[in-house]
Amino acid sequence: MSDRSKPERPAETPKRGEAAWRAARDEIASRNEAASRKARARRQAKYDEESARRAAADRRERAELAKRMP
Repeated sequence: MSDRSKPERPAETPKRGEAAWRAARDEIASRNEAASRKARARRQAKYDEESARRAAADRRERAELAKRMP
């Protein structure tokens, strides 16, 4: 009797020629896309932080001006 709980997959043959080139190209493209998403998220976080800092400074300045006005 054979064990049917774990079907065996045949070993994947290495890609050759154009298939190998396409696989490498697709892998590079996916890494580049992931890096771009990460950099975009980092820039957005920095922009959000800077905007929050400016808004807080603006609120402090307005509060200070409001105290000076009679």
